[in-house]
Amino acid sequence: MNFCIIRLSSLGDIVLTTAFIEELKKKYPDSKIFYVTKKAFIDLFKNIDFVDKVLDFNQIKCLKNIKFDAIYDLQVNLRSFLISTKLKGKVYRVPKHRLYRLKILYKSRFPFNFIKEKKQKDIIEDYLSLIGKKEGYPKLTCKKQKNKELIIGIAPFAAWKNKMWPKQSFIELIKLLDAYFSEKTFFIFGSKQEKILSEDFDKLPYSIKNYTGALSLSELVNKIGLCDVFVTNDSGLMHIASACNIPIVAIFGPTVKEFGFYPRTKSVIIEKQLDCRPCHLHGGNVCKEGHFRCMKDIHPQEVFLAVKSLLEENNV
Repeated sequence: MNFCIIRLSSLGDIVLTTAFIEELKKKYPDSKIFYVTKKAFIDLFKNIDFVDKVLDFNQIKCLKNIKFDAIYDLQVNLRSFLISTKLKGKVYRVPKHRLYRLKILYKSRFPFNFIKEKKQKDIIEDYLSLIGKKEGYPKLTCKKQKNKELIIGIAPFAAWKNKMWPKQSFIELIKLLDAYFSEKTFFIFGSKQEKILSEDFDKLPYSIKNYTGALSLSELVNKIGLCDVFVTNDSGLMHIASACNIPIVAIFGPTVKEFGFYPRTKSVIIEKQLDCRPCHLHGGNVCKEGHFRCMKDIHPQEVFLAVKSLLEENNV
């Protein structure tokens, strides 16, 4: 049997599809699974099992002679729709729940108050429902080893400005963690576009390794896999840490886990209950209220205690 999965972006969303890939392969162990994505994400598949061939979406011509038993469009946008029409096989599309998310965003106000509560907790369950499965977890293969010292992963950036806890708060958190734990190193993660933003961490008088913009995606996964705990905004790196089964402290501001995207590993989600939350389906770049309280009201001491608690639970 031949299956094709289409998910073009983004980093975290592709990681979340790994639960679906694994369950599909378990259900049809002799099948061949093809995955269509953007070129920028192909390196990530060095850490993703069960995919037989991954292709840049511009290469789909080489699939034109393959008859697929099912084509799974997990993106559901115009580009993925057009790609699916060029392939041979029945197409299945994941439900997007756009109106349901708008209901959460606008807090059941008309015209969305007629929308019923959805049964699935998150996007992973939506994916799995396409093949009649109910449970699965995102999974990336990454190097594991026992560390001689405590490694604390820090992901202080996000694609949307409003999803970033203030940099100074991260610096204060590092100061608290450094004072409490004796032998430790902080790993800072981010993209090439965030390299300039990360330079302030290089100036700190602590044991810090700044990997921002310095790693390929497969290298990034392996470095995150070494962490004992991971402190992150609601971002793609949060999903990588979850897929590597790393304990997570996730900081949520303008978005909420009810949108369907949250860590599935052992985690603590820190958020503030405000009337203005959530304010944007993806995060946004400007606080509509002008106060940014969803992030500014989260204090470093609160995050520090969550990190300390997770590490104690894991006897680290």
